[in-house]
Amino acid sequence: MDTISLTSVANKFYISPFYLCRIFKEAIGFSFNEYLTSVRIKETQRLLKGTNYKVINIAEMSGFGSVSHFGRVFKDLTGMSPLQYRKKSKFN
Repeated sequence: MDTISLTSVANKFYISPFYLCRIFKEAIGFSFNEYLTSVRIKETQRLLKGTNYKVINIAEMSGFGSVSHFGRVFKDLTGMSPLQYRKKSKFN
């Protein structure tokens, strides 16, 4: 839910954002932003399956600042809209 940025994480570890970005990609295989987005999308999937919260609330709870941005990212990564995902997961 919190705003997390590369700079804020780098500051916590007293390293430069550039260095964090480089070592993060080497260690994880994804950029910091790609990893953060995937974690947020996994959390939204869990909330869509297990709760009746509105999509707008789920987007906010997962750290997305904009519902339209959330919808685009979710569809790009899952191939369906959040509502389609919720309906599909109710039947599985």
